[in-house]
Amino acid sequence: MEALQNLGKKITQFRKKAGITQEQLAEQLNVSVSAVSQWETGKTFPDISAIPILCRVLDVTSDELLDINREKDEAEIRRIKEEAEGASSRGHLVKAEKILSDALKQFPNNYDLMVSLLNVEYAMAMNLNAEDESKSRQVLQKCVSTAQKILEGCKDAESLSCARQILCYSYDCLGEDEKAAAIANEMPSLPVCRESLLAMIGRGQKQLENKRTEVNMLLTWLCTRLNFFNVENEDGSREYTASEEAAIVEKVIDLLGIIFENGDYGFFHDRLMCAHLQIARLAARGEQDKEKTLRHLSEAVAHAEAFMQNCGEEGAEKHVHTSLILRGTEFGDFEAYTDQNNTAEVLEEMQNDYYDFVRNNSEFQALSERLKKTAGKWS
Repeated sequence: MEALQNLGKKITQFRKKAGITQEQLAEQLNVSVSAVSQWETGKTFPDISAIPILCRVLDVTSDELLDINREKDEAEIRRIKEEAEGASSRGHLVKAEKILSDALKQFPNNYDLMVSLLNVEYAMAMNLNAEDESKSRQVLQKCVSTAQKILEGCKDAESLSCARQILCYSYDCLGEDEKAAAIANEMPSLPVCRESLLAMIGRGQKQLENKRTEVNMLLTWLCTRLNFFNVENEDGSREYTASEEAAIVEKVIDLLGIIFENGDYGFFHDRLMCAHLQIARLAARGEQDKEKTLRHLSEAVAHAEAFMQNCGEEGAEKHVHTSLILRGTEFGDFEAYTDQNNTAEVLEEMQNDYYDFVRNNSEFQALSERLKKTAGKWS
């Protein structure tokens, strides 16, 4: 109804500006005066075939007549994306999904919005996986649908790469291994990604900045891969024993200690939190090593708090690295896939029953009380 009324107002506005009566306009378009009147009062639309002639008679573009302001639309799309990204980066995925879904009703074929929605949908599916596998699969099917729509019509290379990546992950999670592998095998190898190529070109300070960006990216991925390196075989067994898996994760801690010799971990406090939690989990579930469990839980708490202090809160003071390789680069921002902050994640982990053997320990209880002071949701 609003669209009808807006078009009617535009026809009236441009007709009067051109000094044409309803009767004259009707005659030139070979329609009745009643038809023109109904257009202008918002009761009906002109036939689509009449729009080009109507524009020529009124001496306006179709964008002007249909009230399409591309610059205004692009600015609104940017605003919506920023709002959604602000919500999703702190784990408020349901809010971000609604913002983007509503926006796509207004801008139905905007691929920038679709890519943003695809990322949010996949994050939602990963969050649901541990709680409700059935719902997770439903959201993964939505990911497949959104990704395929992007691949069918989008021309932007980065958007297409993102869609292929998430489509590959989604097929893998859905157990469609051959489809996932087919997509993966079509993608370029690691040395030809954007960051690696930029690190090889340019001169001087700009090239150094690109090399540091590449190191940061590779380090992030390597830490993530090593933290969860052990895989489950088809028979349910695992390739590495619990002690071997813990030794692999220890290498993440050692590696970051080498790169950040000054202890200025920044974003990597989060990776260290994950590493120490993984070792604590393995020590608790396996040999129930009290000393090892408590030591790594304590380290996880310290890194969770440091991460929140240095990187976690919006508007927090920016810090730069002083360690040799990444010297002078900012700690950087992050995206969370859950709305729970880091100390809340550690506190939730400590509720698991495999920690029961240390639950009454004074150090364990002190850590729990310490976490409760800052645990909560991202703002």
